[in-house]
Amino acid sequence: MGDHIDRDLVVETSSGSVRGFLDRGTPNWRGIPYGRVEQRFRPPVPATAGEPIDGRHWGPICWQLPIVAGKSPSSVFPEVAESEDCLNLNVWSPGPDPEARRPVLVWLHFGSRAYGAGSTPMIDVWHFAARHNAVVVTPNYRLGAWGWLYLGALDPAFEDSANLALLDQILMLRWVKENIGAFGGDPDNVTVFGMSSGGSDLGALLGAPAAEGLFRQAALYSGAQAPMAEKDAAEFAEEFLAAAGPLASTPAELAALPNVGLRTVHRRLLKQSVSRAGGPIIVRYGPFVDGRILPRAPLEALAGGLMSGVSLLVSNVAEEAGVWDAWGAVDHAYKRVFADSDQSVPHEEKVRQLSEYRWVGPARRLITAHHEGGGTGWRQKFDYAPTTNWQTALSYPAVAKRPVHGADVASLFLDPEGETGTEDDRAVAALDQAALLALARDGRAPWQPWSPENAEPHRIAAPGH
Repeated sequence: MGDHIDRDLVVETSSGSVRGFLDRGTPNWRGIPYGRVEQRFRPPVPATAGEPIDGRHWGPICWQLPIVAGKSPSSVFPEVAESEDCLNLNVWSPGPDPEARRPVLVWLHFGSRAYGAGSTPMIDVWHFAARHNAVVVTPNYRLGAWGWLYLGALDPAFEDSANLALLDQILMLRWVKENIGAFGGDPDNVTVFGMSSGGSDLGALLGAPAAEGLFRQAALYSGAQAPMAEKDAAEFAEEFLAAAGPLASTPAELAALPNVGLRTVHRRLLKQSVSRAGGPIIVRYGPFVDGRILPRAPLEALAGGLMSGVSLLVSNVAEEAGVWDAWGAVDHAYKRVFADSDQSVPHEEKVRQLSEYRWVGPARRLITAHHEGGGTGWRQKFDYAPTTNWQTALSYPAVAKRPVHGADVASLFLDPEGETGTEDDRAVAALDQAALLALARDGRAPWQPWSPENAEPHRIAAPGH
């Protein structure tokens, strides 16, 4: 890289001066702090300018937690540090021209709110900037107990521990609004897109008054589950504290535990949950209706018109619940959810009903509420099994060739102009990405908006299928 390019890739932000580099010829800035975690279980504070930032390296990510007993997450670069002070983001842009005002894409990652990061080998956003003249942001924020454990019901001193990860995300979006213009992005044209838990986080942000005006478009991929009630968040905190014994017996002692201690409590809770349920179960980190950050249920807020100016894309895959076949958990999940139903129904019917219960139904309710509040939305159905599916890499052959939960990740982040995958893989990737890019550029997907009279989702599939 020449001196001229070096100078071009130094950008002034509210966090300080940031030096970038070229990622395959495209400008990239990594590990830019947008906030700080000064105390555990407390709201974030904005980052302030200090020493120049070397944006050529990934920033710290939140501590990673397993969601399946006996297995550790493996979706991050091994050299990346883990820390609860992980509020940083990465930016890709065709160039830091403040006059360019390009559409901005902000990615909220998946991982059951327990693992994953803005930097992960299976997610490559480079092509959105390199091929499509967009500015892309991939943030890190708190996960697991660091971001989602509400202790206010157990100790009033922790009243402000509600929905901390949502506060992280709102702070990040404010930073984007203030700074993305310097990277060539349009601060008035931000699209937030997320998959699975990232999509559900976005669904919660749609009900957060503090997020109003921070993004113009939202795309939720396989994630529209409603937040918990406050009593459920309090009950989970009680379970977490009980599992901490004898490491901690009070919220204050939890706050003082080493990070490895919180990881230990998580693993204990995961093991206990599996034992009680008689099969695989995911520890339930997530947002709740706290009366402040989320004053009411997001569906109510949407129906009331809170985000009526936001264009909404809601996507599901054809066999969402089929992903549980990776763990042999479909029968167990069906028995838990539909205990009074006929347990002898065909396996495919169990997958359909579980998909409707866990993913498709919530997505339909979300877009319906948005429509009732005066908003415009589009639905799509992803019906393809990419050969580049991440489940293949993780050795889950039972689901690798099916359009199950998570299969669309491989298409959303595959470069259609590259050489990876088959011709069908690249063709489907182009179709899937075209909808997101049209939303980001034009504020609409390239098919008719959803309405009660036009409720059938648009299908994304291989040509001729």
